[in-house]
Amino acid sequence: MKTEFTRILIVGAGGIGSLLASHIGRAFVYSGLLEKVSKLEVTLMDGDVVEPRNLPHQQFTQNDQSEPKVVVIQQSLEATGILSAKGVKFLAITENFSAQTDITKYDLVVVAVDREEPRELVHSTAKNWLDLRARGDGFVMWSHQDNYYTLDNLPKLPEGTSTSCQLDEAVESGNIQFGFALAAAHGAQWIIQWLRGASTPSAKMYSIHMGEFPLPQMTQELVE
Repeated sequence: MKTEFTRILIVGAGGIGSLLASHIGRAFVYSGLLEKVSKLEVTLMDGDVVEPRNLPHQQFTQNDQSEPKVVVIQQSLEATGILSAKGVKFLAITENFSAQTDITKYDLVVVAVDREEPRELVHSTAKNWLDLRARGDGFVMWSHQDNYYTLDNLPKLPEGTSTSCQLDEAVESGNIQFGFALAAAHGAQWIIQWLRGASTPSAKMYSIHMGEFPLPQMTQELVE
């Protein structure tokens, strides 16, 4: 049995990150996983506060509005009994990931944000990483174990911009999409398998309406 903490950093505490943290915490504390990984430290990093438009699809309540997302998630998980005394510790950092963020102490960095800059920073600096992203009813899961050339050639957001896991006007019209929930579930499965030292799921692109998308095939010229 391991005696030191396994440290995971989750960058982003929105639809994907908040649900992912809950999945991991519950699975760790209330299953036999605790016997394989003696201590787990999960750090949540996000500078955003809870807004009204988050409530239809994220793990927050009306009373949480204007509070830092990461603090609300940390307190909520602790209130359900997911405590350091039971082997898992949640830490909250109320700032956004940047080039100045020190990730050297983390065994795994999970990117669950809607901006390209943090994704590229993590891809280039983290030893082990998991990239989760969603838009509408679709999601993408990629890790350091998959072909990075394919991920790097997927369409990118313009520099300095961000997007939401919900389509434009989805909240206003009531057309809530749940690709983010699939991303969180697949990400949790990947992390649980990784913690167990078992085979992890491979890269995936999926849409609830359209099903699984084949991964783009890279030509030899692009790979080289």
